[in-house]
Formats: sequence, structure tokens, C-alpha cells
Amino acid sequence: MDSEHFLIYGAGGHARVLLDGIRKQFGPGVVHAFFNDGDQPKEIDGIPVLAYVSERFPDIPLLLGIGKPDVRERLAERVSHRFGTFIHPLASVASDAIIGEGAVVLAGAVVQSGAKVGRHVIINANATVDHDATVEDFVTTYPGVYVGFDAVVGHGAIVNPNVVIMRFAKVAPHTEIRAGQIIEK
Repeated sequence: MDSEHFLIYGAGGHARVLLDGIRKQFGPGVVHAFFNDGDQPKEIDGIPVLAYVSERFPDIPLLLGIGKPDVRERLAERVSHRFGTFIHPLASVASDAIIGEGAVVLAGAVVQSGAKVGRHVIINANATVDHDATVEDFVTTYPGVYVGFDAVVGHGAIVNPNVVIMRFAKVAPHTEIRAGQIIEK
């Protein structure tokens, strides 16, 4: 966590989850705006939803509140803003784990010793990244996912709820794994 103030790009479910977690950590008043393209509400819970302009709030870090990895990646390439990270106060992250820029670790998630979580990754509620595992950039894990020790989840993968990725397994980039699957290789 590198800030007590944030901006959120997105206005859907994941953006609201981020807002809730940030408020639990820091209280109200620390999310200054939501940004969204196209049709959008005028505000979310009293916070304005604006069209993105890079010059607005230049010193406040931005989180990408978008669940889809490909959309998150396109936004990260397009948006010229400093990105923050967010670790929910009810998550557990080892002191030697590496959490990349723009990553989000939500309530109940566990990131163990030596694990590497890439840029703009979502480690969702109650997901576990075991010791020495690697979750590459722009991955989305859903609730209940287990990534075994020394496993690798490739760039931009979507790991749906309650998937178990066994130790040493490798998930190819941009793969979507159906809910409840066990990945052994």
C-alpha cells in the first residue's frame, strides 16, 4: 500500500469492492473520484464518476477497478498516471512477498513467503498464493482460488472460483480456467 488516497478507474462491481476495502482501511474521504468511459453513473456512494483526464489529481495514485484482465491491460497501457497498490486490512501478505504495481489483494486473501504477484493482478477474497508461487501480470483470481507453491499462473489468465493449481503446475498465458478445476501440470 503506497497511499492513503486513491482514484479508481471503473464504475462496476470490482470498483465498488475496492471502494469498500479502502474505506475499511482508511475511512471515508480517501477515494477522490471514479473514472469511466461511456455510459456511467454520475456518482458512486457520493463520489463523482468522471471521464478520465490524466491531468486531474496527478499526485493521487490510480487503481484499475476492472475485473477483466485484457481490459485492465489496455487501460494500463493507455492511461498515463501513477498506479497504486491496495492490500485489504483483512488480507495476509508475507513480508518478503513481492506485490507488483497496481495489484490488489482483497479480504481474506493470503500471499505467502517468496510469492510474486505481478502488475495489476487481482488476488480476490479468500484466495491463496502459496510460497514461491508466481502470478504474472494482469491475472484475475476469483474467490477461493489456491495457487500451490512454485506454481506459475501466466500473464492475463483468469482463474475462476475454487480452482486449485497444484504445486509446480503452470497455467499458460491468457488461459481461462473453469470454476472448481484442479490443475496438476
